[in-house]
Amino acid sequence: MTMKLANDLGNSVVKATFGNNYGIEFPSVIAVQQPQNMGAPVTFDDEQQQTEYMNHFMDHLDASIFSSAVKLQGRFLVGPAAVESQLPLSTFDLNDFGGKADDDLSLILTLSMIAGKRVMEAVVKGEDLAETLNVKVKMATALPIAEGKRQGVREAYQKRYLDQSHTVIFHNFKNPITVKVTFEQVFVALEGEVAQFYIKYAPEKLLKTMMKDLQQNYPDMAEMVTMDDIKAVQNALGVDIGGKTVDIASVVNGQVNTVASSSMWRGYATVLQNAIEILQSQQMNFDNPFQLSDYLSRQVSPFAQGHQERVRKIVYEQLEPFADQIVEEVSKDLRQAGARPELVFVYGGGSIPMGLQSNLRAKLVEKIRHFNGGDDIPVIWIDQEFAQGMNLRGLELVLKSMGN
Repeated sequence: MTMKLANDLGNSVVKATFGNNYGIEFPSVIAVQQPQNMGAPVTFDDEQQQTEYMNHFMDHLDASIFSSAVKLQGRFLVGPAAVESQLPLSTFDLNDFGGKADDDLSLILTLSMIAGKRVMEAVVKGEDLAETLNVKVKMATALPIAEGKRQGVREAYQKRYLDQSHTVIFHNFKNPITVKVTFEQVFVALEGEVAQFYIKYAPEKLLKTMMKDLQQNYPDMAEMVTMDDIKAVQNALGVDIGGKTVDIASVVNGQVNTVASSSMWRGYATVLQNAIEILQSQQMNFDNPFQLSDYLSRQVSPFAQGHQERVRKIVYEQLEPFADQIVEEVSKDLRQAGARPELVFVYGGGSIPMGLQSNLRAKLVEKIRHFNGGDDIPVIWIDQEFAQGMNLRGLELVLKSMGN
C-alpha cells in the first residue's frame, strides 16, 4: 500500500494529514526510556477496551527506530505518550542554529507517526500483526526558509528518507509489532512559502475571515475590494510566527522570491524559554516551553487562577521585545525585496498570542509606512482557526500535485 502524507513538522507541534481521511496534531517531543522506565506490556480486559486503545494508538507510541539515517538509538515514547510519561522530554533545540534537516528528532517523529498509522490500518483490515507490516510513502514536508535556502540542504534531507528503508518496532504489547517504511517520493518545501501558496487557493471560509479582519482595521479600503482581490494579489509578504523561527516569505509578481525571503532564528517558543528563566528564578517549576504553553492554555481551578495569571503576566512581558525583533526582520526583507507589497499576512501558531497580547500589528503597520511613502499597506491577521495550519494546508495542495 502507498500512504500519502502532508507533514508540517513544527519545532513545537507536529501537524499532519494522511490522504483525505485522517489528521493528527501532537507535541514535537520524545522521551528516551531507560530500562527502569519501561512499563509492562499493555493488556486488555475486554474487546471494547482494546478497540478504544487501538483507535487512539497515536497517543501510545512506544517505538524503536532502526535506520541508517537515524544515529540516536534507544526506545522512545513519542508525542502524547512522552508527555504522559513524566520522563524528561527531548525537543528541538531552540538555542542553536542547527535545523530540522540534521536533527534525528525529525525522522523519529515522522517514522513513528507513519508506522503508527500503518498499525491502525492493519487492525481495521484484520491483518496479522505478528507479520512485518510494509508501507510505501509519498510525503510533502517543509523546512524553515533560511535552512532550506542553504545549498544542498533540501536534497540531503530528502535522501535521509529516500535512500534507505526504515524499520519501526512498537513495544506496547507482549509481542512487538514491526513496520517497514519505504519512501517513494519526498518533496521538501519552504515554510511560509507553502502558506502563501495556500492563500492563493484559499477556500471561501478563510477568505471571509480575511475580509472581516480588513473591514475591522481598514474599513474604507474594505469597501473597495472583494475576496477575489485578496486571492489575486501578486505582491505580498507572509510573516509565519513559529516555535523556533519566524519565516518571512516575500511574494513578488506572484512568485515567492527566495532571495528576499528569510528566517529569524527566534520564535514564540523562544519567548516561552526566556520566560521560564524568570519563572525559575521566582521558584516556579517549569522545565520547557511545551510544559509552560500547556499550563497557560489549561483551565485551572479557582484556587490556581491567581498563580496562572501571575505566570501569564510574566510571559506577556516578553512579547514586546520579540515583536520589535520581528519588525526589524520584516524591515530587512522589505528593503531587499525591492518591490512594494500590496498586503501583509501574519499567521503561524505564535501569531495567535502575538495578535492578542502584543502591539505587533501596530508596529508592523507603522514600519511598513516607511516603505510606502507614509501610506498604509493592510496587515491581515489570519484567524486563529486557520493560523497554525497554513503550512499544512499548503503541503496538502503540494501532495495532490504529486499524483497517485
